[in-house]
Amino acid sequence: MNGEIQLLGDVFEHSVKNYPDKLALKKGDTTYTYKQLKEGVVKLKNHLLELGFKKDDKCAVMGENSPEWAISYLAIVRAGLVSVPVDRMSQDAEIIHILTQSEAKGVICSETYLEKINDLKGELKNIKWVISMDDIKKLAPKKDIPVKGIDPKGLAVLIFTSGTTGTSKAVMLSHFNITSNMKSVERFIEINEKDSLCSIIPMHHTFEGTAGFLFPLFRGATIYYPPSLKPTDILATMKEAKVTCLIAVPLLFEKFVGAVYRKVASAPALTKVMFKTISGIGSAVPFLRKPLFKKVRREMGLGHIKIAAAGGAALTEKVANALQLLAIPIVQGYGLTETSPVLSVSPLEKPKVKSVGLPIPDVEIKIIDKDENGIGEIITRGPNVMLGYYKNEKATKEVLKDGWFYTGDLGYLDDEGYVYITGRKKSMIVTQTGKNIQPEEIEAKIIKSPWVKEVLVVPRTDQETKKEQICALIFPDYELLEQHSHEKGITMSEMDVENIYKELVREVNEGMPIYKKVTEFEIRDEEFPKTTTQKIKRHLFLDRGVRV
Repeated sequence: MNGEIQLLGDVFEHSVKNYPDKLALKKGDTTYTYKQLKEGVVKLKNHLLELGFKKDDKCAVMGENSPEWAISYLAIVRAGLVSVPVDRMSQDAEIIHILTQSEAKGVICSETYLEKINDLKGELKNIKWVISMDDIKKLAPKKDIPVKGIDPKGLAVLIFTSGTTGTSKAVMLSHFNITSNMKSVERFIEINEKDSLCSIIPMHHTFEGTAGFLFPLFRGATIYYPPSLKPTDILATMKEAKVTCLIAVPLLFEKFVGAVYRKVASAPALTKVMFKTISGIGSAVPFLRKPLFKKVRREMGLGHIKIAAAGGAALTEKVANALQLLAIPIVQGYGLTETSPVLSVSPLEKPKVKSVGLPIPDVEIKIIDKDENGIGEIITRGPNVMLGYYKNEKATKEVLKDGWFYTGDLGYLDDEGYVYITGRKKSMIVTQTGKNIQPEEIEAKIIKSPWVKEVLVVPRTDQETKKEQICALIFPDYELLEQHSHEKGITMSEMDVENIYKELVREVNEGMPIYKKVTEFEIRDEEFPKTTTQKIKRHLFLDRGVRV
């Protein structure tokens, strides 16, 4: 890393020195150059200390993605305090849980959530100060007096995992955990002062925090924040920013791809033929993809894109292939909050669509307790591995053993060291005969169908036979069904729709061992409930099977 840093509060110093007047952060009419960014951080840092915050005190930050959110986080860690990012979409009970368990002394929040936090103060005995992000600009500038004695390997950030299992634990990350991860990622993803990003993933999420916030500021890039997460606002911001690097969850890329194909499907017949022909040429002659799909990328707000990174959830093979066809240089990452978060990245020069890439520098990955197919639990070690779970020694000991972090993910490595994820240890279905079934394997086969938007495979015990059944909960692509119905000039009945998915399940079951076959399925009317990074909350559907 150029201009080596040890503390998160200094992450922008290199950029301030080299590009003081360059735009750092922008949302609507609010802009900060790198010089102004530092001034804002220093002012708020001083204010926090003047209020009475002491080194190592916890201070939460909550609100929409914005320059003020960034300043709040940086001021907290620069003051020697511990930042506690809070998901702004959390229910009141979860907010109370996070602020109480973390023992936060204060909260910095956007104006939108100020009333909510003040209303909850009666149940938050530990909260002394509630600060509005709107007041940051009103603070008087003062001299920057560095806080002494901040330990780079000491606690810097406390992140509560939302997860898909329903349990919330507080992950302790040090300055060193995160800065070392940035240093490793830098060798895979090149970002510099000429780049611009659009911040879409919630900033409280570790993937966005490291890759979409701290790392770009260190490298002197510009971060734009859309006024809302409406597709029109995101698209307008991406076009304004002339985005060169897009970091997003797979759902956003899926929507991009879906929009392209919907547009083609509703186009005149000649256009459809041309698109299919061009797609075929692009597949056969890769260097033709960029000029052939130039207009499509421009309409998507990706006319200047040089790299796109998907993380926070799995990118389906279907979407990855479509992005490659559109000549969008996509890389996949894999990691967990507990690992700051990146563990592996697929190299642009040699991607493997089904893989989440190679371990990043300074990170070791190995597979233990392998089955006959070489699949086992993924464990890792490196400078990015968390300090532990806050005030939860039992949970810490379960996952940190002899310097290795046990991820709970199942997967394998190929001969070249590429990492493949096959499922979660906790979601594995074990039959009465002792056979192990990874629901993600079956889900991957079902989701390949264009008729399926989301799917979840869960176990269900037959009430009569008491035998374990494999059930698929399917959320259809209703837009595609409607379009199909319109093109055919027919009205599809419930039976017609059900027959489409009955045939799909039959095709998926072909060639599959008997114990893995889907025995029941249900068509859902609405999307599955998800985490902020759009992972389905699997725990809500376990042991229920269909009819949930």
